[in-house]
Amino acid sequence: MKKKGLLCLLAAGVMALSACSADTGKTSKFNDEVVMKVDGREIMKSEYMVYLYTTTKSFTAVGGDDIWTMDFDGQTADELVAERTLNTLQSVIAAMKYAEENKIALTKEQKEAAAKASEQFVTNVPAEDIQKMGIDAKKLTPFMEGSYLYSMVYQALAAECEVDDGEKAQYYEQNKAQMKDDYTTLEIDTIVLNDLDKANEVVKKARAGEDFNSLFKEYDVDENAKKEADGGKMSVYKAQFLSSFAMETVPEVGQVGEPVKMDNNYFVVRVNKVTVPEDSEVKKMAETAFVNQKQAEYSDARFAEMIAAQKVEYVDKVYNSLEKFHDTNVTK
Repeated sequence: MKKKGLLCLLAAGVMALSACSADTGKTSKFNDEVVMKVDGREIMKSEYMVYLYTTTKSFTAVGGDDIWTMDFDGQTADELVAERTLNTLQSVIAAMKYAEENKIALTKEQKEAAAKASEQFVTNVPAEDIQKMGIDAKKLTPFMEGSYLYSMVYQALAAECEVDDGEKAQYYEQNKAQMKDDYTTLEIDTIVLNDLDKANEVVKKARAGEDFNSLFKEYDVDENAKKEADGGKMSVYKAQFLSSFAMETVPEVGQVGEPVKMDNNYFVVRVNKVTVPEDSEVKKMAETAFVNQKQAEYSDARFAEMIAAQKVEYVDKVYNSLEKFHDTNVTK
């Protein structure tokens, strides 16, 4: 559900980035000016830049550097990033107001988690970007707490939404066949290689009857996986399997298919077992999916109402001079 979206954006730097900052305390030259006001609340440059950074990185993660040359229904990627950044800030501010009015507050444990996440963020984000944001872990923590609070408010709003049992039953009837197929579980063995010739060699040996586990230990390039007792084995839903491996159909049980290229690696895959979920399990999943969908729609609509009522005032001189977090020299 979208309720996790804001938190995930701030945590993106913690979870996905690996570059380490040599010195995260050099913010003395940073001029923390007011960028805008939302309902009279001053948004400082540091706060705006944190959200701009995480939004920018989420765009780059999806489309790579080429995304900055793309057109989005008449908008540039930078314009869309600015729009999403503002929407994120407005959502957090709306959540803070709602929380205050409805006596929703973070627990001690949540505050500690926000502080820890802030420390991890600052540690893992490059020093150059930290300096652009003008933050350290202490300064970031209130922003992280705002994202945690947003998640709590989103859940509180979702709980207000009452879902009709008849609609749930109808959703199940309409989607049970597709969901039963999508959520069929596949138990598979994989061998990851970084060379096509070796991948073809493994396929040939496996089809000739050589032990798949022995081939995994000999050829797989993931040393960490090879240290695990069940390395190379995984359980995935059918829909996820077909999407991840760009296949139209699932190979027969025991069959070793042709190498599948993913990024710079090649996967040799063998399906060991196919388990179709029981109708009762499908019904439960369908009802949960429907409730989540309706609650998300309700919470989104409530936030849209709160955001629409807000007044945004830009400090143009400051806003128009903000730095970006991607290579501005990328051309079409």
